[in-house]
Amino acid sequence: MKKLIIPVWAKAIFFGFIILELGTKLWSLIAIANFSTSPKIPWSFPLMAVVLVLLWNYLDGNWMPRSTQGIRHLWMRANSLKIKHRKWGWISAVLLGCTIFCFAVLGMRIVDVPSGQIVQIEHISKYPPWTIISLITMTSVTAGVIEEISFRGYMQKPMELKYGPKIAITVVALFFTILHLPNATITPGLIPIFFLGSIGWGVLAYLTNSIIPGVVVHGAVDIIGYFSIWKNLELVKALSTKSVLKTGMDAPFLILLLITLMFTLLTVFGFKKLDRLNRKII
Repeated sequence: MKKLIIPVWAKAIFFGFIILELGTKLWSLIAIANFSTSPKIPWSFPLMAVVLVLLWNYLDGNWMPRSTQGIRHLWMRANSLKIKHRKWGWISAVLLGCTIFCFAVLGMRIVDVPSGQIVQIEHISKYPPWTIISLITMTSVTAGVIEEISFRGYMQKPMELKYGPKIAITVVALFFTILHLPNATITPGLIPIFFLGSIGWGVLAYLTNSIIPGVVVHGAVDIIGYFSIWKNLELVKALSTKSVLKTGMDAPFLILLLITLMFTLLTVFGFKKLDRLNRKII
């Protein structure tokens, strides 16, 4: 009987998707249970922190079975940055985070933003501040950890090795964007931001051979974004239906446009520095 050979791309997408679903669904169930039973006591935060630590260790190649330890560690690529990558790896990660954040705000000024995310923040605003802070923080941390492991680790790394980085990063960005389509918090005009953001995180992971900078900065960007909406809810609601395509460009929009362009160019510069470091023979 002929052995069934599963293509690398199929295995990569399958495992990446399973990890994504497992991590996000676990947090959803834990958070819902917390808010349904005792919303004033955010016990979901420490519980999910333990879950993330366990997932991180297993997916990074710890524990049984031994036969898969090597491939789990390789695919997750939670590697410490090499000395030559540390400076520009972290600088590039921060610059990329600033770029993505600016693009997100820019997108909100260009197109009308649906009420999904605003309604979510409004819904939790009735809870005590410490509960809101714990929810926002763990939601962001979970997104940073799980999305980087699943997309830039298990999905991208094996495809990089088989098909090269350009194909791998592009395919992962397409799946990242597609899987965000059902999300009620986005609108078609913001979809390119998800695609370009994934390209950025993918390039960073490839150039540093590590998801660690991406995990840290991705989570931080989400935290800043959610907290910004929470603390400026009325302003966000006011701007959400005032697209510059309707009202015309104003000074704040033009300033934001210039800042976004600046961070984009600086991010590209950082990536070029990392690429040159990778080409050096040390």
